Amino acid sequence: MNKCNMKIAFIIPSLKNQGPVIVTKDIIEGLINKVTLIDVYYFDKENTELLFPCNTYLISFFQKIDFNKYDVVHTNMLRPDLYTWYHRKKTDKCKFISTLHQIIYDNLKGNYNKFIAYIFEKIWVKILNKQDFIVYLTHLMADTYKNRIHKPYQVIYNGRAYHKEKIEAKVDEESQILDIKKQFKVIGTHCLLTKRKGIHQTILALKHLPDYFFIIVGDGIELENLKSLAKRENVYDRCWFLGYKKNAISYLKYFDVYAATSYSEGFSLSLIEAGQCKLPTVCSNIAIFKEQYNQEEVVFYELDNIDSLSEAIANAFNNKQQYAENIYKRAIDDYSIENMSNQYLKLYCKN
Repeated sequence: MNKCNMKIAFIIPSLKNQGPVIVTKDIIEGLINKVTLIDVYYFDKENTELLFPCNTYLISFFQKIDFNKYDVVHTNMLRPDLYTWYHRKKTDKCKFISTLHQIIYDNLKGNYNKFIAYIFEKIWVKILNKQDFIVYLTHLMADTYKNRIHKPYQVIYNGRAYHKEKIEAKVDEESQILDIKKQFKVIGTHCLLTKRKGIHQTILALKHLPDYFFIIVGDGIELENLKSLAKRENVYDRCWFLGYKKNAISYLKYFDVYAATSYSEGFSLSLIEAGQCKLPTVCSNIAIFKEQYNQEEVVFYELDNIDSLSEAIANAFNNKQQYAENIYKRAIDDYSIENMSNQYLKLYCKN
């Protein structure tokens, strides 16, 4: 694709290593040599931050960007959407595009409660109706909002860069993990530890799977609750909470089965990474996971049914070659950074 004479500003909450920020960075990595200028603006300074291949600017919410320097201003998440709603003027000539990374109510209900989810979804939907164009990560998301957000839209699936060196990199705990693998089959996951991720289900399943060990990569507000549950269920000796790891993908090669037990998702980056690593994968039977992969590529289980989850884990392990090859092919063919960034570029140039 030829270089496009396009100047783009991205606005994100922070440079923190988390879903929407990672997606923005991946889009930029795919576009950096295809457009004239990319700048990133963000609000919060973090202790550990992703390194972007372009200029990044820390701003306050009330510090106005000169939008007319750009052809496209692309926002991700609530505060950036609110920022453009607050600051844009009728005279601004650029196009305002927002990517919605989640079904708002489902995500906030899982992390907080129904009241907060209801209020914030109403506010966010009103703000999104002021944008020029909406990108949804899934058809499920587009269908959810088609009668509430009255703006032109496109569905663009997330993609991830394939970094073989990161996948194959050794980790500090390698010797301990290899010792564990001599005694157990390893279930693994990596995510932000919130209620929405449903990690407790895998802990409960361990009672039905005495020859399995569970490694959890990630940190979050549910960490202590999950540790307490593992102790109450007498499976704490078969759980290892590794905490936050910057390059979590480097741990996936040690897993025998990957467990994605979420109650809701946007479009799972960790499932793309599991596919890149040829990992037999178990998924809760939520609609988004069924849009992302099919039953030939992953093993679905009935959400909150621990017997179903236990059987799915055993099935994935016992048929690991089939599932590993199928999920790998889908991840590489359909969920690449090139596919994603090229679709965004066509969208920017069209609008």
